[in-house]
Amino acid sequence: MIRNSLQLGLLLCLSAGALVAQTEPPVPPAKPAPKAKVEVVDKTKQPGIPRFARDERYTSERAIPADPNVAVKLCVSEGAVKINGWERNEVRVFVRNGRKFEFRSLEKNPETGKANWIWITNQAAGVPMNGPMTNCLAGDSVEIDLPMAASVGLEARTSGAVIDSVRKANVKVIEGSIALRNIAGGVAAEAFQGDVMIESSAGQISLQTTTGNILAFDVKPGSPDDLLKAKTNSGAISLQNVNHRQIEANSISGTVSFNGKFLPGGLYNFKTSNGSVRMLLPQDTSCKMQASYGFGNFDSAIPFKLETENLIPGGKSIVAKFGNGDASVTVTTSSGSIGIRKQN
Repeated sequence: MIRNSLQLGLLLCLSAGALVAQTEPPVPPAKPAPKAKVEVVDKTKQPGIPRFARDERYTSERAIPADPNVAVKLCVSEGAVKINGWERNEVRVFVRNGRKFEFRSLEKNPETGKANWIWITNQAAGVPMNGPMTNCLAGDSVEIDLPMAASVGLEARTSGAVIDSVRKANVKVIEGSIALRNIAGGVAAEAFQGDVMIESSAGQISLQTTTGNILAFDVKPGSPDDLLKAKTNSGAISLQNVNHRQIEANSISGTVSFNGKFLPGGLYNFKTSNGSVRMLLPQDTSCKMQASYGFGNFDSAIPFKLETENLIPGGKSIVAKFGNGDASVTVTTSSGSIGIRKQN
């Protein structure tokens, strides 16, 4: 009897719970939060983004037989560049982790049949691409070996360039420094943001940078009338053991230094707008120097004869004769001093 009563009570409790569950309103499921609208943008297709950002990368090496006096031209949009002269009559190019490339022989020597004008270009140069440097090589680094008698024409956007032991070089780099060594037949080098350095070279030389320093060391002319020209907007110019009879060195904001000898009949012009001019000369220097300076002075450790001295707007101008006056020297600084010291 008791057992039947317990079963009856349990049944009544379960029925009541079910009734309560039926009478309570169901809880609605939570609605998911609306997803934010995301716009996917391919940045490599935007203006100003190099096409190389979406190119596949390769490490590749190729070579082509060439005339000993071959002229080579190329441009590099990305990567450090090293160009070296060697004794083989061929041009070898090695690109690490970059674009595929190819040689285009623009002209051949009619006697040997070997290329004497070569264009090294991006292999996909014929495919439509965005950007101004679509024909350019690109990679982590670009290394080129070519005959020592070759001439090089290089344009680069973001790279440093080192060129060694070729006959002639014409180089322009937008971002990066330029180093040139053992260039026997003349140099034209221009960097927009970087230093320019040349050593152990000869011929007509033009060095220019917008923001950077210029150093020329142990250079000489190929012919007596060759000109060495150095110009920087913001940086120092240092000329050491430069044997050109014609030199023009101009810095807008920076020191101009000359350590060498004025040769008979030479024409030398050193100028800075905001900086000093420093010269280290031999005791037997022979030149006639016209010096103009503003907020500074003229000081020489080598004896000279003062020929004229005049006041000019913003400073003073003098003509000083050293020795027999065999060379002509013009020195100008708008805000700085002019100093001459003896070589040891």
